[in-house]
Amino acid sequence: MSREQYKLFSTGRIGKLNLPNRLIRSATWDPSILHHGKMTEEILAVYHKVAAGGVGLIFSGGLPVCNDETLASGSGYAGLRIKGIEKLVPTVHKAGTGCKIIAQLEPGNLNKGPSEIRSPYQKEKIPALITDEIQTVIRCFVEGIISIQADGFDGVQLHAAHGGLLSSFLSPYTNHRTDEFGGTIKKRAAVLQRIVEQARKIVGDFPILIKLNATDNLQGGIDIENFPALAKQMERVGFDAIEVSGGMWDCLIQSEEELGFPPVPAPESHTQINRPEKQSYYLQYVRELKLNIPVILVGGNRDVERLEAILQEEPVDFIALCRPLISEPDLPKRWLEGRGGTSTDCISCNACIYEMYMHPGQDAPGLVRCVYKEDRERYHEAKKWLKTWVDQVKVSTDG
Repeated sequence: MSREQYKLFSTGRIGKLNLPNRLIRSATWDPSILHHGKMTEEILAVYHKVAAGGVGLIFSGGLPVCNDETLASGSGYAGLRIKGIEKLVPTVHKAGTGCKIIAQLEPGNLNKGPSEIRSPYQKEKIPALITDEIQTVIRCFVEGIISIQADGFDGVQLHAAHGGLLSSFLSPYTNHRTDEFGGTIKKRAAVLQRIVEQARKIVGDFPILIKLNATDNLQGGIDIENFPALAKQMERVGFDAIEVSGGMWDCLIQSEEELGFPPVPAPESHTQINRPEKQSYYLQYVRELKLNIPVILVGGNRDVERLEAILQEEPVDFIALCRPLISEPDLPKRWLEGRGGTSTDCISCNACIYEMYMHPGQDAPGLVRCVYKEDRERYHEAKKWLKTWVDQVKVSTDG
């Protein structure tokens, strides 16, 4: 069977959105947005290259909707809107491949959470949001969704994974509230319920998706046992699709033996996954899902033949990639045309993450690059940093 006949390269649908294939670029950090508050020509070129490379859908890097200043002043999303964000949609659409783009929304720098808890990475406890502040967060997300629709995007994704604010409300590990926003799964999801309900009154059937943890990798958090009920609640809330990811930053103080993967500063981005059994590492969490909305699987997806088998045999509708598309922006097109091997040339080393944290924008503003292929000296720096990162953080917080 030719690749053109693969389900991976067949059309798909999310809400009212028709997509040319089942491959998605998962949200990838955009330093130019976070450090400059505006789109740059360099980052627009990256999006165009990925769209031209054959993915059916791109999730943008996370766009902030609120922060500590927003809560203190009561201001809304407008003050945080990325300058020039409206250029992103035509840039992707002009690639001519049928690729769509969905904006990912997330809280910005917000040093509060659902409950007063102490993170192992902070000396002081994280203060709990009061009810009025929660209402401000809800309003900022609703304003963000409305603005994203007005800017021409094909949809919006709420980032509720990896221990961010929305993720923290959903997880029993971080949400110890006893009011309307804590306790049962339904109450822990109340913030998201209100965001979607209020936004729908304005944006109608505009696609609204969610990125969700299937596991926090923490005792007492979201796990393989309670995730199916949480995913079902997200369907009830009204999301059009769920992207399944995992990991909270707090889990990274555990050892490799405890975690089952090396602790590096991106709990969702496992390293040393060259063997097939180490890849697609969130697949086990979706096997018991019984949803009527699409499931998007991200995390260690590396080989086209394995991914086709997953789509054929598992309750998965779309495959998302991040690091492989940093290394090979035209990977989907290469796979479709049968050029090269069945796997990506990404070695999952996470040197690109080192670049994001330690050298944002120094070499090429706004670009996230494959350090392994482009700068071997920097790559060896990254390998050393990744091995000692957790110990450095422990020293800085304990001291």
